[in-house]
Amino acid sequence: MRFKDLTQEQKDHIINTYNQKDGESFEKRAISLSLTYDCSERTIRKWMSEKLGLKERIDIVPEVLEIAKTKIHDDGKKRFLITSAQSATPVNKSFLTNLEAYAEHIDAEILVIPFRYKNPTSVFTNKEENNDWWDPKIVKYLTLNRHDLNNGISVLSDVPIQPTATSPLNGLEGMTGEHSCVVGHPRMELKTIPVMEGCRPKIMFTTGACTKPNFTSSKVGKKGEFHFTTGFSIVEIKDDETFFFRQVSANANGEFIDLFYHVKKGIISKETEVEAIAFGDIHVANVDDRVINTTLDHLFPRLKPKAIFFHDIIDSESISHHNLKNPFKLHEQEMNGSNSLQKEINDMIDWLRPFKDYNVHIVKSNHDTHIDQFLQTTSLQKITTLKNAIPYMVYSLATLNGEAPNGIVPYVINKHYPKFKCLGIDDNVTVKGWLMSVHGHLGASGSRGSLPQYSRLSTKIMVGHSHTIGRIGGAISVGCSCKLRVGFNTSFNGWLNAHGIINRLGKAQLIVFFNTKDGMEYTTL
Repeated sequence: MRFKDLTQEQKDHIINTYNQKDGESFEKRAISLSLTYDCSERTIRKWMSEKLGLKERIDIVPEVLEIAKTKIHDDGKKRFLITSAQSATPVNKSFLTNLEAYAEHIDAEILVIPFRYKNPTSVFTNKEENNDWWDPKIVKYLTLNRHDLNNGISVLSDVPIQPTATSPLNGLEGMTGEHSCVVGHPRMELKTIPVMEGCRPKIMFTTGACTKPNFTSSKVGKKGEFHFTTGFSIVEIKDDETFFFRQVSANANGEFIDLFYHVKKGIISKETEVEAIAFGDIHVANVDDRVINTTLDHLFPRLKPKAIFFHDIIDSESISHHNLKNPFKLHEQEMNGSNSLQKEINDMIDWLRPFKDYNVHIVKSNHDTHIDQFLQTTSLQKITTLKNAIPYMVYSLATLNGEAPNGIVPYVINKHYPKFKCLGIDDNVTVKGWLMSVHGHLGASGSRGSLPQYSRLSTKIMVGHSHTIGRIGGAISVGCSCKLRVGFNTSFNGWLNAHGIINRLGKAQLIVFFNTKDGMEYTTL
């Protein structure tokens, strides 16, 4: 029916229904009118606002949400498990059972961020039913209040974001000032915000959800369903200034692994190994020994990796083409001895020794190829220092003899560690469905690589290269294992020390290291 076909009596009926004080909610009344006049609910609302001059009413906020707006987190707790929940949708019972068991085991508080989403095709409600309800099992955890867990991180429970938003963190970057923040959303995303020297890192990440997926039958809805993740984010408070965090995703049965703990059917067990670990970019000349020592002395004894992936194992600063046109840098290198190619290679070989008994993969990276570029573009007459003359001749001869088809770095490493797998640029190595053999500097058809581009691939992928952490869909970027300031990354900087791990459920986590008063740490567990 069209508005011009309405009689005055029918118009009065719409006005009287609008002004009804008691009984059904405004939403139900609009639906009832749409059925009466054989049109959509949207048309009824349009008639009211544009044709009849009626201001659309905002329904009274449900009492459960009013209570959620005043929720205060427990200051006595040092760990928080944060997830989200959709309105008019049942909870994933097995996941909630595991979440509650884990919270009890590690003495954590559960916070659930509710969000509203109208789905007229929902199998959980009828069109005429009220959609403002939440599963009774999670009502006590709901929060719409903002929580400052310490001086470094906030939970943005008061920021509603549509579950179909493709970039749920966009536009929130400056909202919390210097604080990192957690955002309730069923899609697992993570990004870092560059900061100035001396400032604490700023990280933004989402939570996953504890309710079942429930999206409209549309392209947008199907995309939301594809990226839906059952899971939560854990935040650990060490003190007023320091926090640790991880994103934890569960499988369809609600089973999950967080670091060393496996939770299934409400039972907690210990994990002793992981399928793989991708170290943050190494750059031996600038490696942060505190990160490596913490990894070897504290992480590996608790979680031994079945496979290790190293990115940018060497910095190649001794012969880097970035320095060739800077005489002052060349002079500095001559004075401190950092322009010796052989010394840099020897340091790399020595650094790898603690890993000789592990299943090591050397990922083909851009800094590795700097040595190959040096050999290809520099003549002996134009070499910047004669201390590199012999290495130049030795490695050039190896290349000419076909002994280094994959480059000089793989050639040298395999001479000392023949069991190490030095990967080529096109090698395809996957672990539990995650592509681990791509460094991150190259994209499709030779273009520059980026996390948004990788997120559109047909496979999940874990890369390095950027020195900062990130997560978009099935694409994850690990950080670095080197110092966070190395001279050329001045001004605003988002580098972070972090590794990526793949557990036996095929789920990925980032392990982020923070320099605390007690040294380099990644968890309070």
